[in-house]
Amino acid sequence: MHRRFDTTETREQRHLDGTWEFTTALEADATPADFPAEPETIPVPCAWNALADYADHHGSAWYRRTITLPDCANVRVRFLAVSHEAIVYLDGERRVEHSGGYTPFEFVAEDLSAGEHELLVRAENGRSETTIPLPETDWFDYGGITREVVLETVPNVYIDDFDLRYDLASDPDGGRTTARIRADVDVSNCDRETDRTVAVTIGETTVRERVTVPAGKTSVELALERPVDRWTLDDPTLYDVTVALEAEETVVDDRRDRIGFREVTVDGREILLNGEPVDLRGVNRHEDHPEWGSAQPLRVMREDLARIREAGLNCIRCSHYPNHPRFLDLCDELGVLVIEELPYWHFDADDFERADLLERGERMLEEMISRDRHHPSVFAWSLTNECANEQAGVAEATDHLATVARETDDSRLVTLASYNEWVDRGEDRCLEHCDFACVNGYYGWYTDEPVAADQWTGFLERIADRRDCPIFVSEFGAGAIEGERTWERAKWSETYQSEFFETVLPVLLADDSVAGFTIWQFCDTRTSRDPMSRPKSKNNKGIVGEYRRPKAAYETVRRLLTE
Repeated sequence: MHRRFDTTETREQRHLDGTWEFTTALEADATPADFPAEPETIPVPCAWNALADYADHHGSAWYRRTITLPDCANVRVRFLAVSHEAIVYLDGERRVEHSGGYTPFEFVAEDLSAGEHELLVRAENGRSETTIPLPETDWFDYGGITREVVLETVPNVYIDDFDLRYDLASDPDGGRTTARIRADVDVSNCDRETDRTVAVTIGETTVRERVTVPAGKTSVELALERPVDRWTLDDPTLYDVTVALEAEETVVDDRRDRIGFREVTVDGREILLNGEPVDLRGVNRHEDHPEWGSAQPLRVMREDLARIREAGLNCIRCSHYPNHPRFLDLCDELGVLVIEELPYWHFDADDFERADLLERGERMLEEMISRDRHHPSVFAWSLTNECANEQAGVAEATDHLATVARETDDSRLVTLASYNEWVDRGEDRCLEHCDFACVNGYYGWYTDEPVAADQWTGFLERIADRRDCPIFVSEFGAGAIEGERTWERAKWSETYQSEFFETVLPVLLADDSVAGFTIWQFCDTRTSRDPMSRPKSKNNKGIVGEYRRPKAAYETVRRLLTE
């Protein structure tokens, strides 16, 4: 199951998980006809770099799978993620191309005949100066079909997509909240014009509208109103959503989702959830595991969230890309707030001007919002991380992306992660486009002096002087080799990492201008391919190790936040 709930009741849905044929032996200009007669095999979903045979493979690889249809049908094939570039063929015909390894894409094949069909995917995890992300990042560029592939049959007239937007009004006498909901439903018709009834059900409330559906695509807008309980951190109430097409009072197609109703705003230095200040205490989390790479099973996601919440943390920054939607489902259920981010990492003005990288990033932003717009846990869209924010070209690109984000979804906050260097020099031109100021700071780590409280009080004062908005410390931390404990203040020891948080966290917790923070980072993660670049070739700033064993810093964080 690719979500935490069934996404349809009427469609015949099949997950194409399991063994696929696989090869890395084809040249860059290969075609489906070049697929070898005796290929290797690989599991799907899987990050191929998590397997010993392909640990160092960076480039293209080809997948093949035979699908069998008992009857002629319209078939929708949805890939939740292929890292990073993908071309998909069905029976030798190119059906769809996609750029970006963290958002879904799909195609519909109409009137596909009964019998066997060949599904073939070319995946590419090599990076260049014209890809997002760029070649050099602080996370590993895993390749492959890293998330689920879902095949489902759809009728000639089917629901293509839907979007729910709402306004909330509270009862002045303290009763339940009323939600005024607008449902925009996109319907596709691969046959001739016909009539259908569109039905939208939220909880136990249903609204219907009879419409004429012409050939091609059409949109239908419905409105409904109902009492709701707000989604909160302590009581994360969720409502089941079903959007259906009916013919002669029979449901012929449906799609399902969940939604929670809440409002996120800013007021002065505070971030408000449902009109009340919320203290955001969080952690950055990469999708990374020594055994699974970026293709994590559900149990790893559950265990990570359990460990995070046990430490008194209530917020996660998905660094630096959209995480699996199933992980967001868990955050919805548990009352954990989420910042989602685009993989614009260390871009400068020349990068944004190169090829179509701004246009491609805009498309990634729209795909991220489209995928995750119904998750109440997601409260902010983050546009970039540690880009050259002092450059005019970067500021222009940021302004454009912020405008796109707000026009696409006005129910969430918009931010980006700056770096202490730009803030210290007063040169950041991008934070003005944010609803709250995220700044990464590494005083006490990427400095010659050991950590000290006054480094951080001065840092926070400089941010406050430059922006009259909520301050969010989006990254701070220190590296520690798991098991390394010393009696002296030695970098790379668990002792120093623990002392770092013992020093910095009280400063952040005591400062009224700080609306929240996310520690860098939850677990140690694989980074560079170069074994000489870092201890264990990893970013060792996790408060737990790569296998999630708590370091001394984890206990320090837990104690400071819960006792």
